[in-house]
Amino acid sequence: MKAPEPPARTGTQSIERAVHLLRELAARGARGWGLRGLAGHCGLEVATVHRMLKCLVDTGLVQQRASDRRYLLGPLNFELGLCVPNRIGLPEAARQAVRQLARKFSRVTSSVVVRSGDECICIARAGAASFDSQASAIREGHSAPLLSRLSGMAIVAALPPHEAEPLVARSQLRLAHFGGDFLAHARTILQDSRCRGHAFSAGAVLYRVHSLAVAFGPENAPIGSIAVSAWSDDYSADALQAVLPHLQAAAVVLAAHAPQA
Repeated sequence: MKAPEPPARTGTQSIERAVHLLRELAARGARGWGLRGLAGHCGLEVATVHRMLKCLVDTGLVQQRASDRRYLLGPLNFELGLCVPNRIGLPEAARQAVRQLARKFSRVTSSVVVRSGDECICIARAGAASFDSQASAIREGHSAPLLSRLSGMAIVAALPPHEAEPLVARSQLRLAHFGGDFLAHARTILQDSRCRGHAFSAGAVLYRVHSLAVAFGPENAPIGSIAVSAWSDDYSADALQAVLPHLQAAAVVLAAHAPQA
């Protein structure tokens, strides 16, 4: 008997896959992805990914680096981003906020991230904590899973439960390599954050690093968060709490630049 024909691929499925590829390219930053590596990471056939990437390259959403043939985000993403209404002033407001915190508090790294699906993208960063390194801190223009950073946890904690729980479930699969202890700490931080109205970690996210984050944006629909981190030898947990009023004030300013419905 002839096997049944597979269901036809819809235009919606193609769009979802294309967006997924763009997100993974964004998360990879300047390193880019090779064709086979990207296909394997996304769980798609190499031929399918190659066909989609060719189309995305033709439109300018993706570019292929000549030196190593790896794929990266293309210039059209930047051009489209400039046209997003109601967010024009947010990057500049974020840069001003982190610079002010860096001037006021030494040995502290401050950052602003915005939500992008299950990830957060850093749009501003300033200061230099003693722990600072490429491995431990998200860089401006880079993205990371929401639950991998305290700044992302602050955003998730500000979501309504019916949105937050599925996101946490998806993130547990994606962050399984972090280990069960990390995911358990993340859930505890989320629960505490909902009660406090801000997120705090005393070495639970990064070893011997204290972090504090406040989400901003409309109620139950956070746009992003502003956070500070410091080495525990420089700031005790109580000392870092003194920064909270400054984060809350900055969050109010940033919320004024959030898109309006």
